[in-house]
Order: sequence, then C-alpha cells, then structure tokens
Amino acid sequence: MKTNAERSGVLAAMKAAGAPLTRDEFLIWNYLGDVPETIDPEDECEFPEQFQRQALDEPMLTDKIQ
Repeated sequence: MKTNAERSGVLAAMKAAGAPLTRDEFLIWNYLGDVPETIDPEDECEFPEQFQRQALDEPMLTDKIQ
C-alpha cells in the first residue's frame, strides 16, 4: 500500500523543482499559492505525513497557516 507521500504529485513536483521540503512550501504548492486561513482536518490527513500538522516538532514559520 502506498503512503500519502508516495501518492503525492505535489511532493514529486517539489522534489523535481528542487523546492524546500517544508510544510509552508508544500502548502503553497498544494494550494497554488492561495493557502487558506485554516485547513480542514479531512484535507490535512491527505497531506504527506511529514507535512501534516501533528507530525511537526517545530512551530510554523507563519501565523497564517494552521
């Protein structure tokens, strides 16, 4: 069974472009630059695990993204 990261075309595109593999960068790519104020838990669970809020050990770089 493939993980969310393995299924993520966004993650693959980020890697191919040499983009930083951070949550903030993932959200920008995933939402095509129009990141919402809040992210529904249903959407969050579809993100690659390393970009899911509960998987992070460090605070967000911006207050806008939750």
